[in-house]
Amino acid sequence: MKDNFEILFYLSAILSIIGVLLLAYISPLINPPLKQIEEISHADIEKNVYVEGTIEEVRKLKDKSTALKFYNTTTEIYIPKNIQLNFEKEERIRALGAVKIYQGGLEIIISDAKNIEIVMEES
Repeated sequence: MKDNFEILFYLSAILSIIGVLLLAYISPLINPPLKQIEEISHADIEKNVYVEGTIEEVRKLKDKSTALKFYNTTTEIYIPKNIQLNFEKEERIRALGAVKIYQGGLEIIISDAKNIEIVMEES
């Protein structure tokens, strides 16, 4: 009887460890649901968001980073200087980043170049 409990204990411990490792591996691959950038609010602060929007203005900052301003929202996307991508006004983009507060406004900070892309219009 004791042997059965030991076997079940070790089996459940092994399965639990496998489950935790699987979750740790898969979780970075899962993106949050796609939102329009104007839907971002203070409830999203410190969360990762996946947004889409049309660029109204591209600003190159003194430190060679980039800020993207969008139509119908005050939320901006901040692209650090180590990510060198070129965007133009009226381009539609999708981005995955963390929502932070900067000078009283909301800002989405991009951490990697693969987390931002231009959306091609379907014909």
